[in-house]
Amino acid sequence: MQVLRVVLCALLFTAAGTPVATSPLEFLQSALRRHQIVFLGDIHPLAEPKLLVSEFIRRQPVGEQIDLLALEVGSDQQQWVDQYLDSEPEDTTILLRHPRTLRAHWGISAEYLGIYRAVYQWNRRYPDHPVHVLAADLIGWPIAPLTAHMATGGFVNRDVWMAASFRKVIEQHSEWRVLIFMGGYHGLKEIGGQVAIGRVHDRFDHWFAGYLVEQGTPVYTILTDAQQGSAHPATRVFDRLARESSRNFAEPLDSTTDDIKEPLYDVEQDGFELEFWPSRFALRQAADAMLILNHPTPITVLADTLQ
Repeated sequence: MQVLRVVLCALLFTAAGTPVATSPLEFLQSALRRHQIVFLGDIHPLAEPKLLVSEFIRRQPVGEQIDLLALEVGSDQQQWVDQYLDSEPEDTTILLRHPRTLRAHWGISAEYLGIYRAVYQWNRRYPDHPVHVLAADLIGWPIAPLTAHMATGGFVNRDVWMAASFRKVIEQHSEWRVLIFMGGYHGLKEIGGQVAIGRVHDRFDHWFAGYLVEQGTPVYTILTDAQQGSAHPATRVFDRLARESSRNFAEPLDSTTDDIKEPLYDVEQDGFELEFWPSRFALRQAADAMLILNHPTPITVLADTLQ
């Protein structure tokens, strides 16, 4: 029965070839059975992607566990991440005293803290099968740029630098199974973009996963999308897929969405503009699957911990 369930999860298709809307956890489990490196996109203000990572870690089978969880946390925070994971008894105040380990610029959340706690508990329960946590972002990120040129330059160079550092880790541990958890755009492949702040603009060739793939490191990308209030979702594909189920679900992308020629909405906010290049492409060129959040909830901000 277990073998049959694994096969069904791995296929994720009906006999007619139509993708099946699958629970997010089952889809992520299946993806990591079939691919050595999986990228799961976060939506920073929302709880569900973080809860999914925690649940996945808690419920992964021994022997099929990931070896590395790569987080969108500045690499200068690695010492505090390691100190927390080595603490005995568990001491979450290490992370709370260093709020960039918890991505404080998006709001320190119970859900993001829960990811670390799930890893800690797994490692105590299965010390012979530990999950390592990599602070995979740039040193000091997010930066506080003094000029618009510094801001755009930091933005366009960030992903190529992250990819180079990540690749060094993977080359040292070529057998590791890896889950990358970052903001969803970093998982896009084959496309780049242009960022503008005021009159200053700069182009970049790829996002994080795109640079990895370009250098021969395969990545399976699950792009997460949701409607947040009155704002449109990140993709034009969301509206079509969201109608397939009233639940939160995941499914692989296929040719049925290829007619959506400009799948990503450009970003304009507070003097910041982000355009994707090329603008016209099939979304499955840039991502392998979508996690659709029909019922998103905001993160639980732990504001009191900063006082």
